[in-house]
Amino acid sequence: MKFHHCSDEIQSFLAGVPYIVIGFRDDGGRLVRTERLRTKDITQRVKMKNYWQGGVCLAFADEVLCWLYGTVKENEDYILQFAPPFTRLELLQAQSCPDAISNHVQQL
Repeated sequence: MKFHHCSDEIQSFLAGVPYIVIGFRDDGGRLVRTERLRTKDITQRVKMKNYWQGGVCLAFADEVLCWLYGTVKENEDYILQFAPPFTRLELLQAQSCPDAISNHVQQL
């Protein structure tokens, strides 16, 4: 829970999403439960557990977005992933964009 909420909050906050559904997994990677959270309540919830701070989370997002802005090339497809053992981000050039994303962009 503590590691994923930061990225969930950033994405939801920037997009103006009022609620998100979080999935919790056991050590074997199996989904054991889900929970619906109001985006604005996430920060307060993690403050009580002292998992992370909102300002630090947003600063990290700023660093990642600046890095991406200076790295990616126009009209090229990429995959951004949190690489195992989940200590670093990787940016990989993709052969093509998934159809679901291409179709969505065309509808914009």
